[in-house]
Amino acid sequence: MTQQRVMSFAIAAIFAAGVAAPVLADVPVDFHGYFRSGIGSTIGGGGSTNCFKLDGAGSKYRLGNECETYGELAFGGTAYENKATGTKFRIESMLAVVAPQAQDWESTKGSADIAVRQFYATAEGVGLGEHTKLWVGKRYYDRHDVHMNDFYFWDNSGPGAGIENVDVGFGKFAYAWRENTVTTDDGTSRNIGVSGHDFRLSGIKTNPGGELTIGVDFRFANKADKDNGKHTNGQALNIMHTQGDVYGGFNQFAAQFSKGDIAGFSYGYPNVTADKDDKAYRFVEQIVVEPKGTNWSGQAVAIWEKRDPKQANSGQTWYSFGVRPVYAFTEHLAGALEAGYDRVKPDGSDARQLGKLTAALIVQPQPGYWTRPQLRFFATYAKWNSAAQAAAGTDVNNPLSINGPFGSKKNGMTIGAQAEAWW
Repeated sequence: MTQQRVMSFAIAAIFAAGVAAPVLADVPVDFHGYFRSGIGSTIGGGGSTNCFKLDGAGSKYRLGNECETYGELAFGGTAYENKATGTKFRIESMLAVVAPQAQDWESTKGSADIAVRQFYATAEGVGLGEHTKLWVGKRYYDRHDVHMNDFYFWDNSGPGAGIENVDVGFGKFAYAWRENTVTTDDGTSRNIGVSGHDFRLSGIKTNPGGELTIGVDFRFANKADKDNGKHTNGQALNIMHTQGDVYGGFNQFAAQFSKGDIAGFSYGYPNVTADKDDKAYRFVEQIVVEPKGTNWSGQAVAIWEKRDPKQANSGQTWYSFGVRPVYAFTEHLAGALEAGYDRVKPDGSDARQLGKLTAALIVQPQPGYWTRPQLRFFATYAKWNSAAQAAAGTDVNNPLSINGPFGSKKNGMTIGAQAEAWW
C-alpha cells in the first residue's frame, strides 16, 4: 500500500469515527455474522483439498465439500424509536469476504474479495399498520434456501425498496421494487437497467401448522441504445408450502416457474439477451427433523429442475437428492453422514452424474441440527461418470477434470477439518 493510500485510509477512518461516535453513543449496535473456514488435503492427488461439483448443477452438497473461507459481518441499530407510538427506524449493513484459503495473507488485489451485501433502512409504526414495514436500500430480500447444499432457490436480493407485513386478513402482503444493471454479452457492452416488481402473499393458513406463500415477479428491461442489441422482459411464479412441527422440524415444498430474462431463476442476475420464450421449471422438497426425546436430527432434499431455452439442444434437466442424518453421542460430540447425488441431462448429450459421501465428527455446544459453532473433522468420497469428466474440460483446478488432481480416475477422496458459525 502506498503512503498516499495509507494517509487517505487513515483520514477516512478518523473522519468516520468522528461522525459515528456521537451517533453510536446513543444507538446500541447489533453485531451478527457468519463464517466458515478450514483445511483439507486430497488423498492420492496431493496438495490442498478439492471440492466436488457437477457441471450444470445448481449447487453441491456442502458437508466436507467447501474449499473457501467465507464470512459475513452485519451491523445494525435502532436509530429512532418511540415506544409509546410503536414508531421505529433501523439501519442495517453487511460486508462479506471470500478467500480460497491459499495462504496466510490473501490480498483483495489477488485472490480475496470483499463485497457489500446489505445497506438499507427500515421504518415501521408510521401509520401504515401495526407491523407494516417500509424499507429502502440493498438487502437480502426474503430468501429461501436448502441448508445442506447451500441452495437458494428463491432469492430476489439486491438494491430496491418496498413494503412488507401488510395485513390483508388471510395473510401478509409484500411488494418490492428491485433494480439490476446488467452488462450485455452481445458484443456491445451496453449497460441495461432491469426493473423488477415482486409481489408476495405469505402466511396463508392452509391446514393446522401449514402456511402457503405465493409470489409473482415481473421484469422489464430497457435498452440503453434503442438502435442496438436486444432486450427481454421476464416473469416468475413461486408457490411454497411450509408445514411446521414435523418431528420437531419442518417440511417445505416449492413449485417454481420462470420465463424470459429470469428463466434461469437468477433473480439478481437477469439475462437481458435471453429469448422471451425461454422457460424454466423447478420443484424443491425438503425436510428437517429433530425428534424430541432422541439424539437424532437431520435434513433431506429432492430437487427437479428443467431449463427449456428456445434455442435447440441448449436446455437441460437437473435432478438432485441428498440426506444428512446427525446423531449426538454426547452433549458436545456428534457424528454426521451426508450422501448427495446430482444428475444433469443436457438436451442432446449424455447424462452427467456425481455421487458424494461425507462422514464427519462434530464438536458443538449442544445437540441439535442448527447448533453452531461447529468444529468438523471429515472424510469425503466422490464418484463421477465419463460425461461429468468430459464436461469438466481441461480445468486443472476441477477434481472431475482429466487434468485435475485425480487424472483419468473417476473417483476421489479428501480429508479435512472445518469450522462453521453464525451468531
